[in-house]
Amino acid sequence: MNRWLPWLASLLAGGGAALLASRYMSTRIASAEAALAREYELRPVIVAARAIPAGETVQVDDLALRKVPVRFAPSDAQGAAAAGEIVGRATLHALAAGDPVLPSALQSSDLPPLASLVGEQRRAITLAVDEINGFAGLLSPGDIVDLVYVADTEAAQRDRPTARPLLEGVTVIATGRSTRRVRATDGNGVARDVDVDYASVALDVAPVDAQRLVLAQRTGEVTVLLRGADRGGAGALRVVDESELTGPRLPQRRFRGPTVSLIIGGSAAQPMQRVEVPPT
Repeated sequence: MNRWLPWLASLLAGGGAALLASRYMSTRIASAEAALAREYELRPVIVAARAIPAGETVQVDDLALRKVPVRFAPSDAQGAAAAGEIVGRATLHALAAGDPVLPSALQSSDLPPLASLVGEQRRAITLAVDEINGFAGLLSPGDIVDLVYVADTEAAQRDRPTARPLLEGVTVIATGRSTRRVRATDGNGVARDVDVDYASVALDVAPVDAQRLVLAQRTGEVTVLLRGADRGGAGALRVVDESELTGPRLPQRRFRGPTVSLIIGGSAAQPMQRVEVPPT
């Protein structure tokens, strides 16, 4: 009997070790499964059911509910309970289908309707501005601006380009940002469509001035000039043409008989001009 005791002890030790190893592996597997479940825990998030352009009012059909892993969902993503707060608000920038509809992508619900900001017997009109023709993204409601117009017609191209005051002392009542696709050429000379940010401003103007601004945007370029904090009327705008940059053009006279060509100018301040004069 004594000779079987070592074998019996070995079997008991092996069985105990196997049981402990099995319990250890089961605990590790359960822990890994729990960690994986926490890492990929899903939460319902309101997303765009279709592409929504910037400035468009969100409707019920524009929204969908999708389950997104918590670790990948934005911290301010909205659940189904927030649908009532989203519907009826305008988008500040374009949303692609599947994008979470975040509060930062929507116009604040605290802002008053645009119509309430328009004065009596006045009109609101929007004007697109960028870094070239205005202060893209830098204008704020309450700013006072002047508008300058440069015609882009064939007659204006033949004559001297002229900058004319269009409207002065106009109040900005709202601003917004969006994007538009334009054709641009890259460094390799290849033309392609790119997205360019621009800002739109809503101006409070008289009805006839709104018509003038619509016509100006169709026939030329409108540039925004921001007034200072004093907003005074000093320094009124006036009509300015090309002669303000290059100086007055020399009169061109025709002479009978032989003439001599004089080359005048050629500096940065005055372009080169050829003048025909009679020989002395």
